[in-house]
Amino acid sequence: MPSRPVKITHAHDALPAHHENGHSHDQGHKCCAADSSPTSGNASSVTAKIPAGYTLTRLRVAQMDCPTEEALIRNKLSGLATVSGMEFNLMQRVLTVVHQDNTLAVVETAIRDLGMSTEPMATSKQGSVSTEVVSKPWWPLALAGLAALGAEIVHWLGLPEWLSGLLALVAITISGVGTFKKGWIALRHGNLNINALMSIAVTGAVLLRQWPEAAMVMVLFALAELIEAKSLDRARNAIRGLLQLTPEMATYGRRTAIGSSCRPRPWPSAKSCASNLVSASPSMVS
Repeated sequence: MPSRPVKITHAHDALPAHHENGHSHDQGHKCCAADSSPTSGNASSVTAKIPAGYTLTRLRVAQMDCPTEEALIRNKLSGLATVSGMEFNLMQRVLTVVHQDNTLAVVETAIRDLGMSTEPMATSKQGSVSTEVVSKPWWPLALAGLAALGAEIVHWLGLPEWLSGLLALVAITISGVGTFKKGWIALRHGNLNINALMSIAVTGAVLLRQWPEAAMVMVLFALAELIEAKSLDRARNAIRGLLQLTPEMATYGRRTAIGSSCRPRPWPSAKSCASNLVSASPSMVS
């Protein structure tokens, strides 16, 4: 009986997309793990029809991990008259933006104003996206945790308040600098995201001289972000491993009613057609 042809499944067919299509988004308050799936590929409504005088550019944004950063970038670029549309691939940290010709510098400047760096994908190998990020050392967070625990112990034992405050400030400084920086950027751009809320909460606790609470909240938030980043990196590595298993050439054919012979025909490499291929049916691949 005839056999089925090779089945190719693309990542943009299996995973939901985030793209600019006129409806509202409320992602600024979600945590990063809430949605980190890639966006749709070339078939999206944003990139399918590029207006005359506009250019499509893919930028790798190393700090773009989740809808928190996506909301900041979306709000920033939406205010630019030179940008007509954008897409976000959070899993690969890739931003696809449609902008007027010769205005890429304006887009990159706007993103850098948010404290994020950009790298045009043209500088990378075609068809591949590097998602490796240098891991942060764990010992500063461990030191901050010890300082926060010390502030709690000092408070429980009724020791001088200045000692508890000193330990708390050490813990907050070590673990919370990045959060305060992101929170300030969000507030400056009118975005009350999780980093802004955490910055306000910890600052309020410090002003109220609730030293142990302020330190422990900031350390636990930093620990949650670290665990989240590790889990996302594992997912990225798993996807990259699947892509590396994609065959350069597969054959397919039809089996005859008599016997089990088949006449293979070449199947073009999926890697050369789409960089986000996920799988091919193993029963028909040789």
